[in-house]
Amino acid sequence: MLRRLRTHRRQPRARGQALVELALASTVLFFLLAAAVDLGMIFFTFQGLRVAAQEGATFGSYPVQVMQNGQLQRVDLNYAEIVRRVRGAGGAQSRGFANLRDLDNNGVWDENETGRAVHTDWSNPNAYIRIELLRASSPPQRDQSLPPCRTDMRGVGMQAGGRDCWVRVTVRTDYQFIFPLAPAFGNSVRLQAVSVMPIRSSYANTPTP
Repeated sequence: MLRRLRTHRRQPRARGQALVELALASTVLFFLLAAAVDLGMIFFTFQGLRVAAQEGATFGSYPVQVMQNGQLQRVDLNYAEIVRRVRGAGGAQSRGFANLRDLDNNGVWDENETGRAVHTDWSNPNAYIRIELLRASSPPQRDQSLPPCRTDMRGVGMQAGGRDCWVRVTVRTDYQFIFPLAPAFGNSVRLQAVSVMPIRSSYANTPTP
C-alpha cells in the first residue's frame, strides 16, 4: 500500500516535468526552424539576384551605336535597357524570393521612387543595380576598381570592337530577417550578386540619343 501511494504522488510531478521539458525543447526547435527558413530564403534570394545580374550583363555585352545628325558619337551600353532587363528577370511582377522591382524591400517599387540615387543612378557605387563598363586584359574581379573603357574615340576601346572591355553588373537587395533573434544583429542583411561579361564586337540597334 505504501508503495502505491508513493507511485501516485510521483506521477503529477513527472507529468509537470515533461511539460516543462517539452516547452523548453519546443522553443529551441522553433528558433532552429526559423533560422533554417532564413538560410533557405537567403540562398534562393541570392540565386534570384545572380540570374538577374547574368541577364543584365548578357544583354549589356552587346553595345549600341549612339548617333547624332547621322554621325557616330560613341559606342556605349544601353544602360536604361540593362536596368529594365535586370528588374524584369523574375517575370512581370518579379515577386519571387528576390523582388527585383523592390530591392530595398520597403513595399514601393524602386522605379516609382524619386529623389533616391541608389534606385535611379546606376553609376552610384551604392546603387541596388550598378552597371560598370571597365577596361582590363582579364575578367575584372568582384571589388576590383578599374578604369572605364573608352566609348568616344575611334579605334580605341568600344570603337575597336570592345577589345579588353567588360561589362560588370551588380545587383543588391536588403533581405529582411524572419528569425526572431535576428534584430539583435540587425533587421536586414545586404545581399549582392555580380556578373561580368566581355563586350561583343557586334553592335545592337541604335537607341535614340
